[in-house]
Amino acid sequence: MSIRVMLSALAMFMLGTLASPAGAVELKGWLRETPEYPQYQGLAAFFDRLKANSQGRYTGKIFCCDDMGQQKDVFPKFKAGEVDIALLYASALDDDVPEIGVFGLPFIFRNPEQMMAALNGEVGRKMSSLLEKKGYIVLTWYDGGARSFYSRNKLMPNASDFKGQTIRVANKKDMIAMVKALDGKPSTIAFNKVPEALKSGEIDVAENDFTSYYTSEHYKVAPYYTFSYHSVSPVAVLVSSQRWKSLSDADKNLFRQAAAESGVVAAKIRAQRDAEIRTKLEKAGVKFTEFHGATTAISAMNSTYKPVIVSDDATDIMVKIMTTPTH
Repeated sequence: MSIRVMLSALAMFMLGTLASPAGAVELKGWLRETPEYPQYQGLAAFFDRLKANSQGRYTGKIFCCDDMGQQKDVFPKFKAGEVDIALLYASALDDDVPEIGVFGLPFIFRNPEQMMAALNGEVGRKMSSLLEKKGYIVLTWYDGGARSFYSRNKLMPNASDFKGQTIRVANKKDMIAMVKALDGKPSTIAFNKVPEALKSGEIDVAENDFTSYYTSEHYKVAPYYTFSYHSVSPVAVLVSSQRWKSLSDADKNLFRQAAAESGVVAAKIRAQRDAEIRTKLEKAGVKFTEFHGATTAISAMNSTYKPVIVSDDATDIMVKIMTTPTH
């Protein structure tokens, strides 16, 4: 049995642990990740806890991936109230709340732990308030994963290590600007060509999240992984405004409580999975280091940061992020 099938079965078990009373409300939840991802297990835990906390008055059904289409297809359904709970990335919300674009800036968060400390503090409260004014109710935040660099020939703990290196990134302006800020040479070759390009020396460095680095087996041709955390992705766990308005104050508290509990579950699953992957990679001979050149990169990216600082609120959020310590 594959891990996806097992995790899907586990999620269904979690959602069915309590009998549902007659007239129970079944909520629709959507995310773009498959069952092996911590976000999926977090959403399953949210519905499980909500069902328990409400004595079975609320249940939930998870739709993922292409069950309802892509994020762009689900987004209008969520706004119309056809989807009750949606896990959305900042890119889905920046048209209505441009300040959330700050979350997508390279090196804005120091690492996933610091991001979650910010989201569970003033930064999260400020952004939730801005989103609520536009009709988006944030129940909690999840860690959507972090991207780092990996190299075919050396560890890269310093900004100077990237000088002259050909670095593959997605064809996005901010990612290309990041490479240039590090004095590297950007490449946007197709993802499926990355292994051969690393092997041949066409590119020296690529970047991706830890899980993809392992599952894609890029570590076999690029066994040097630098935890740069240049892109850390918050995921907003949102409840539709239509559903929220229908709830009593007591039930709103139940939703928030279940969401907070689910965030703990998702964080534990991610930490455990990352630890397991690291152990496997170490056994395969992969070397690891931390990156210490973020300040240098940020100082060279003024032209990338400036267009995203669209208001005093955006400035305030950026300052709060950068002054949030890692707990």
